[in-house]
Amino acid sequence: MKITIYTTAGCVYCKMAKEFFKRNNISYEEKDISDDNARQEMIDKSNQLGVPVVDIEGQIIVGFDEEAMKKILKL
Repeated sequence: MKITIYTTAGCVYCKMAKEFFKRNNISYEEKDISDDNARQEMIDKSNQLGVPVVDIEGQIIVGFDEEAMKKILKL
């Protein structure tokens, strides 16, 4: 399953999302939106400027929403 999380260095909710994935032994790709390409990719997918944005197989979750991630991941 392809999971991408768009983050910034100081984002508490980004850290919570990454901890959720680690706790559940789920691998993910992290993209820091301080990189212009990653930021534009995130905006194109979500129409949002806030982080985290989580892309799970094309399903977009804006913010840290543990219940939504559990539902998509069937946890």
